[in-house]
Parts: sequence; C-alpha cells; structure tokens
Amino acid sequence: MARTSQPKKYIQTVKLKDTEYGYPRRKSYGKTILNKETVFPKPLEYEDIDNEFFKFVSDELKMSINGKNIPTFTLYSNQRFSEYSQSWSHVDDDGNLLMNFKTVNRENNPKPGENQGGLWNIPGDQRYTLLIRDVLEDNGEESYEIYSMSQPYCVDLTYRISIITDIYENINYFNELINSKFKSRQCYIRPNGHFIPMVLEEINDNTEYTVSERKFYNQTVIIKAMAYIIKEEDFKVEKKPKRIKLFMQGDTKRPKPEINIDEYFKDKVGYKSIELTIDLKEYHNKVEFVIDTDFVIEKTELYNLRNIRLSVNDMPYYIDKGFKVKENDSIKIIVNHIDPSINSQIKFIGYNPNKTFINGEIPIDVKDEVDKYEDITIE
Repeated sequence: MARTSQPKKYIQTVKLKDTEYGYPRRKSYGKTILNKETVFPKPLEYEDIDNEFFKFVSDELKMSINGKNIPTFTLYSNQRFSEYSQSWSHVDDDGNLLMNFKTVNRENNPKPGENQGGLWNIPGDQRYTLLIRDVLEDNGEESYEIYSMSQPYCVDLTYRISIITDIYENINYFNELINSKFKSRQCYIRPNGHFIPMVLEEINDNTEYTVSERKFYNQTVIIKAMAYIIKEEDFKVEKKPKRIKLFMQGDTKRPKPEINIDEYFKDKVGYKSIELTIDLKEYHNKVEFVIDTDFVIEKTELYNLRNIRLSVNDMPYYIDKGFKVKENDSIKIIVNHIDPSINSQIKFIGYNPNKTFINGEIPIDVKDEVDKYEDITIE
C-alpha cells in the first residue's frame, strides 16, 4: 500500500509586539535617531561648516586623471589666481605648474539666512527647555536638572568651487557631477551631525586665462549653504531643588511639634531663668509661633539637627552669640535634620530681663504652674 504524505501546515509567526503605523511610527523615528545621543546638540559655527564643505568637494566631487585624484585647495575670496600660482608647490618634473585641481572659497560676509523660510527669531534671546530630569545629589537629596538652549540664528554661506584643467573633457565631467548632486534641488552636508541644505546658484565658464602661454579651462560653481549657528554659550544647565510634600495639610493623625516654656529662679543670678524647648517630630522642618514673654537667649542646644535658620518678625537672626526677643514677637524656624526619620529638639536657654528676685525671698514654685503650650503651623 502506497504511503501518502500529508501536506505541511502553514506556520504563522506569533507577533510579540504590535507594529506601529502612521503617526506613532513617525514619532518613534525621533527616539531611534536620538538613542544614546547627548542631551544637547553639538555646537555649529563657521569653521565647522567650512571644513565639512571642503570635505564634500574633495570626496563627493572626486575626479581622477591618469588614475590619480586631482587635489582640492582653499583660496581666500580676495586672493587672485596669479598670486596663488606663485606659491604653488604642485609642479611636474620640469617645474611646470600642474593644471588639474579644484579650489574652494567663501564670501567673507555671510548674510541672514533662509533656513527658517525667511522667518525671524523670537525677540528677547529666550531660552527653551530641552529636557528636565531627576538627579540624586551627594547629600541624598533629589533635585531637578534642567537643560535649555537659545534659539539658533540662520546665515547663508556662499561658496565658490572652481576647477582648473587643461583637458576640456574634465569640464564636462565636473559639470555632470554638479548637476547630478543637485538634481533634487537640494544637497546636504552634515557638520557635527547637523543636516545643512545646499542649493545650486550658478554655473559659470571663466576660461580666459593663460599661464606661461598655456591654455587652460576654468569652470566656476556657486553654491549656497542655508545654515544656522549654535554656540557653546547657547547651552545652559540649571539645578533646582525638588520639594516633596510628605503630609497633607490638615492631617490630624500625626502629632504636632510642641513648645514647652520652663521658668525658674537660679541662685546668685537675680533674673528669672527660662528654658524654651521645641520638640520636632520626624520629617517636620518648619515651626512658627508667637512668644508670650521677653526673652534673652544666651545659649542654644540642638539635638539631631545640623543647623537652623531663625527669623523674628521676618528678620533673620544669628544665634551663635545669643539674641533677644520681646513679647508678641513672631518667631519662624527652619531646621536641617541629620536624620529626618527620628525626633529632633531645639532648646533655647536664657532669662527674662524684666523679672528679678532678692536673695532670701522664696520664689514661686513653678512646679505648681500649668505648663504652657503653643499651637504651631506645620509644613
């Protein structure tokens, strides 16, 4: 009995990821281009564009005669060919000037450009944000790192390419190269990764010179590069603190920091001594209250605090050498914790300059007095 083979089943590939189409796919191109790139684009100045244009003429408009590539040289716009030929180093064995070469020069006065379609920049030299990202500082605090740059300005750079040759066929070949490069209206160079469009302005025949009574041909091409300029000082990086609210306003479940004022008499002092203690719960970093007595602070003690900033009636005070406050003064304190996850304490030690006692008198027992507490504002 003959064995019949079963046809193979069609295996359909399982797509683990949906393919993007339309706008989402075009949007993803930007992520692909910028993958592993720096945040800022590279600067772009005249020298960068000049070097890239010279490379374009040397490599993209390459010509060879007898198996040798003809060289490309640069000329200043105000330099005549006769002056250039006097310092020429490319000569044959008989000392005759080699006539097959290309030259490149540029106008010295670039004008406002058309890269933006003839539109002008936004006035005021504003900066525009490119990226905002979170960073972790050395002290463990988080902050925002903001990258911004100014808007580039546009310029048109006009270049002149000349071919000097003693063979007429080279003129035809060079003309074909030029028209082939600009058959789509624009041709591009890419200095420092920036795409700069170029347009063909003119093609001229300047065959009217003789060197040592030898005939040569000269064809000139004028190309306009529609560029923009970006300088290093256009970039800016700023850091701003990141504020995190740990507790919502009106949260009554968490205990408030409390203020405790203890008054007592010291022997041989003559004034009524005061200790004002502020107990701060974890993550509390700001205290505001109104004091109900005159108080001369001679000493400050801190627990689990690096430093504090104190202001009385919105006037900053230095506490290292002591300070004075009066009744009904508004006191505001901002603290910097060593470990914000545990309680902290501030203790001001001093005296009331308005209350004194005479030796031998029995002072009031302050233990019988009711402790005084102040409601405070928490942030």
